[in-house]
Amino acid sequence: MSGQSFRFLHAGSFHLERTLAGFADPPEHLLEAFVNAPFDAAERVVQAAIREEVDFVVLSGDIFNPTHAGPRAVAFLRNQFEKLGTRGIAVYWAASQDDLKEECIRNIDWPANVRIFSSDKVEQLTHYRGEHAIADLLGRSWNAQKSLQAGEFLSLAVGGYQIAVMHGKSDLFNEPRQGLEYWAAGGADVPDTPFKGIVTAHCPGSPQGFSPRDTGPHGCTLVSVSADGETRLRMIETDAIRWYRESIEVVAGNPRGEVQNQLRSRLRNLSEHDRPALVTWKLSGIGRFDSPFARSRQRAETLDWLQREFGYGSPSIWSTELELEPPHALRAEWCDEDSILGDYMRVVQNYQEADDKPIEVRSLIGDEELPRQVSSDTWLTDVFERDEVLREAAMLGLDLLRGDESLPHESAKANHSSQTQFVQQQVSHGPKTERNVA
Repeated sequence: MSGQSFRFLHAGSFHLERTLAGFADPPEHLLEAFVNAPFDAAERVVQAAIREEVDFVVLSGDIFNPTHAGPRAVAFLRNQFEKLGTRGIAVYWAASQDDLKEECIRNIDWPANVRIFSSDKVEQLTHYRGEHAIADLLGRSWNAQKSLQAGEFLSLAVGGYQIAVMHGKSDLFNEPRQGLEYWAAGGADVPDTPFKGIVTAHCPGSPQGFSPRDTGPHGCTLVSVSADGETRLRMIETDAIRWYRESIEVVAGNPRGEVQNQLRSRLRNLSEHDRPALVTWKLSGIGRFDSPFARSRQRAETLDWLQREFGYGSPSIWSTELELEPPHALRAEWCDEDSILGDYMRVVQNYQEADDKPIEVRSLIGDEELPRQVSSDTWLTDVFERDEVLREAAMLGLDLLRGDESLPHESAKANHSSQTQFVQQQVSHGPKTERNVA
């Protein structure tokens, strides 16, 4: 152990070649922010390193794909690395497969404070503070012919505070081993829960979320090492735009305005985070099909209201989707209707009840040309995927096959009421005869 405390920043997955995606009709006033979000988040990583006065920065791959990101990304990274260099902050980079496309980054004239680990073998670099060695970094960049193995790093561990740097997780994460104090992994867009014990193993995720799946804060990790080797981690949030998935419970009989009040209150809370946000809403609760939101038109109107009311403020909170949670089980009145909707629901119910009944999508689509990735796998065999598709199919049927503006349960009740009135009339007055008519 060096006997000195120090701090470093662990980051990765900048993905400067990407932009935000995963929803339809992106708002024009936010397009520039979507394109710049990966760059803005990466710049915040550098700002955090300078603000926290770290000794060095560890990058665990997927920083950028040179062939897709282009000259802008190269110029941007050079500028950011130079900012770190002027503060005496070194950069240790384990490059990923994307980083090494056509070996471009090996030919770029990076600032002197940047070291990219070899792809051939684990390379050991010692970081000094003045004349004192404070940490050894053992790293290897991606190699198509050689998968990562924890043993490669352990064989070089000779004492002092040891940091393994890699893109991926190697076999260490299957069975963490003693030998190095910190394993800096990469390759995931979302942070993992650090493994802490004899060693600390961690992947910080991406500093920016890129799709509706990447909800919540994203950032980098500040690693503080005490003089006796104790390791502490703290996340620093860096995302320029944040994704949320919010759920609102719909109670039967509640007017549309009451749900809008819940949406408004939730959005005000999100705006306190002081950064633009993209929100996917899900309406849940057992009363959701007994509400106006059972109609797709009402949901579309409410989404438009959310975008107009909150999507143009500062910060902009843009709602990307307002969806109704699909039914977990089909209602009896939906399946009992003597209508096209009833016929459709009975088919869906039949598939739900017969788990072994195959669903082959290709035959249902027709002769249209399908994308290769679709046509190669058109059988729904996964149990969870099958259940999700059937639930969504039921939801689609409710939207398209109602035949009028009434809610599904209202339509069924109306049919039942009409039948009941007819029976009661027959019992009370009896069938009409020629004598009665006369």
